[in-house]
Amino acid sequence: MKVYEAIAQSLIAEGVTDFFGLMGDGNMWLWGAICRDPKIRGYSARHESMSISMADGYARTTGKVGVAMVTCGPGITQCGTSLIAAYRGKTPVVMIAGEIQPGSKNRTQMMDQRRFVEACNTRFHTITSADNMAEEIAEAFYAARVHRCPVMLNLPMGLQEQDFDWDYEYRPSWEFLPKRMETPAPDILAEVVEKLAAAERPVIVAGRGAIMAGAKEELIKLGERTGALLATSLQGKSLFAGHEWNVGISGAFASEPTERLLAEADFVLGVGAELGYYTTEGGLMFPSAEVARIDIKPMPEEIGVIPGLYVQADAKKAVAALNEALEGRQIRKTGLRTAETRAILDAPDHQFTPPTDGLDPRALGRKLGAAIPKGALITCGAGHFFSWVASYMPMPEGSEIQFSYNFGAVGQGLGVMVGTAVGNPDRKHVAIEGDGSMMFNIQELETIVREKLDITLVVWNDGGYGAEVHKLTAKGFNEKLAQWESPDFVAVAKAFGGDGVKLDTVDQIGDAVKAGLAKGGLYLIDARVSATTPTDPYAKVYHGIPSMAPLLRQPA
Repeated sequence: MKVYEAIAQSLIAEGVTDFFGLMGDGNMWLWGAICRDPKIRGYSARHESMSISMADGYARTTGKVGVAMVTCGPGITQCGTSLIAAYRGKTPVVMIAGEIQPGSKNRTQMMDQRRFVEACNTRFHTITSADNMAEEIAEAFYAARVHRCPVMLNLPMGLQEQDFDWDYEYRPSWEFLPKRMETPAPDILAEVVEKLAAAERPVIVAGRGAIMAGAKEELIKLGERTGALLATSLQGKSLFAGHEWNVGISGAFASEPTERLLAEADFVLGVGAELGYYTTEGGLMFPSAEVARIDIKPMPEEIGVIPGLYVQADAKKAVAALNEALEGRQIRKTGLRTAETRAILDAPDHQFTPPTDGLDPRALGRKLGAAIPKGALITCGAGHFFSWVASYMPMPEGSEIQFSYNFGAVGQGLGVMVGTAVGNPDRKHVAIEGDGSMMFNIQELETIVREKLDITLVVWNDGGYGAEVHKLTAKGFNEKLAQWESPDFVAVAKAFGGDGVKLDTVDQIGDAVKAGLAKGGLYLIDARVSATTPTDPYAKVYHGIPSMAPLLRQPA
């Protein structure tokens, strides 16, 4: 047995069934060895950075460790942005990469790989010898699972081809995962219980951690008992869709009614949500509220913009314990669930003047949400456009959305959507990406076609870098510096083997999504929206125009 064959056995023992990557000298023997097992599938990206994004999307939506394989040197440096995005998203990803042996005469691709990946907030684990290999591989996967972060497993190329002359035994990292005290003792939650009991205007803000823990029903019960309004972070957008007291996203993407109501809160409980800068709009979202957070992490990484109580616990178990404690004290209040609040929530939406230089992005968001089927997966890239998705696209019942905004980096969306599609082959999948982001990694359209993935992709096309356009306009500069004549994205999709349609009107989006989902494969919808209309967050920050974004209602 070769060492690379033993490594392949280790990966299989860790539960790897799918991996992403780009083949090169540093990983090709391992790639070939693991793919001898017919149950293992390797997905070849067209760029190394996208293999990390694919593993990121896969891990987010499956609960597994995402695995990517790249080659040495430049294969690793290509991945920097995607590694930091995975770190910011707290995604367990293991990047497996070869390394040229020290002392090699051919130094063309040699570099200090440890220094580079550690600068990208990625943990570095290397195999030092065949004797230590089993323990060292397990440690790498253990780090990814426990710390929920990207990890590089460094494989010296000379070592990979050595003979392994004894029986190889491997104990996978999941056997060693620690038992955590996920249900806090009553005294740990006591102060939160007292705050909830005393609060007259409570609000619950749930995030991705609450979704991962399956805490929705317990959170709804807690809201009913305390009279709390139900809000989410951006990443938790879909959680309370359709609930009568759902006020949508808290923070920079909040609706106008949500801004008014959350400003009245006297106590805010964040569950599986960081309550960071954007979720609290720099700390201004809840000007009169005390704050408490429940999160699985042992402690917050920093004090943050709104300091408050912090309890480490599993979201579902902790909220269940809060419900039990409040029930024991027979606490049941109206809170913010009043006729006055209902009137604010039910008030007619502000009527905007439609733009004349392209499709109305507000109407596109609403009609796109109505076109997506119940239970669908949605992935969304980053750029000026994703604010329209956050603020104007209602979520169908049972749907789930993944944003790739973690590092504020455009160009990550195509990779995340591929990984999501691979990990969830039986769910309908609608993806949204901007035209500028598309051009970063448009080659991955070929990956979607080659791997026979079903993705209906909406290109939110404003013919430029929308964020830069609106910032240039606000400062009196020439916005044409960040604009261009848009390529024919439908023709590009067809050239790669997919299909698609260019919208002439917003009303066509429903039929286009239906056609794409029915056809399968890559179906690209080119939606050419107004380039002069800023999103509500941009209008507020750069032009001083108050947000008039509507409270989103679930599609009929």
